[in-house]
Amino acid sequence: MELACKHWPALNSERAKWLLLHGMGGTGALWRPLAALLEDDFSVLAPDQRGHGESRVASTPGGRAPASYTPLDYGQDVVETVEKQSFQPCWVLGHSMGVRTACAFAHLRPDWVKGLVLIDLGFSGVAGGGLGENLAQFIRVLPHHFASRQAAREFMHANCPDPSIAQYLMAVSVSGPNGVHFPFDHGALAQTILAARDVSVREWIRAAAERGTPILILRGGKSLVWSHEEFEKERALLAGYPSVQFEEFTDAGHGLPFEKRTELAARLRSFASS
Repeated sequence: MELACKHWPALNSERAKWLLLHGMGGTGALWRPLAALLEDDFSVLAPDQRGHGESRVASTPGGRAPASYTPLDYGQDVVETVEKQSFQPCWVLGHSMGVRTACAFAHLRPDWVKGLVLIDLGFSGVAGGGLGENLAQFIRVLPHHFASRQAAREFMHANCPDPSIAQYLMAVSVSGPNGVHFPFDHGALAQTILAARDVSVREWIRAAAERGTPILILRGGKSLVWSHEEFEKERALLAGYPSVQFEEFTDAGHGLPFEKRTELAARLRSFASS
């Protein structure tokens, strides 16, 4: 499935390329502030992943919802989109759910990936990592519509298992004359959470490392989604691969790409030039 995309500064740029993959519930538009810090030197592509934004049911052939939401399904969408946009090879960043998409894309088309940046999601288990079933339950009860942004904020404060996720969802929410709604398919998110249970991306990361692909793995030090213990466990498992780096942003949470946008942009520049 070809995905709807945001592209900065323009299509078909000959400059080095960054592909930015949002987390669960997000859209490509979320990356605009980060892209603004990169677009003087890079071309940036930010798709809405399946079930999100303009890549929801209405934009699919025949208006039919996709039948499956596994990481490989998400990755294949990116393969088809990158090919259509002639956006290969590229550097790839995945945040939260986008980590699994990035790894699946690298597994399917390793020759198109110059390097991977994976931000704040464990490599196996339920989508949402340490929040697990609490996040899944929250998505199930999250209303499709709120009368006002204040009502949405109050619901988030009372029910969301992580303040950074609440902030993230408020950032993607859309205000209109009839209130506030969210630009994603609730059923798609529920299926995505369930599909992640049986998938580990660790071997895809290991295979990329064996090829010598540069890989930067980041965690927000205050994250409730990926614990410090699990982060250190993965660091130990991948310690034998010189192309893999692990770093923590100690004063950031799960929303690291947005909380530390300037610092992250600088790190991406140095990563792509190393």
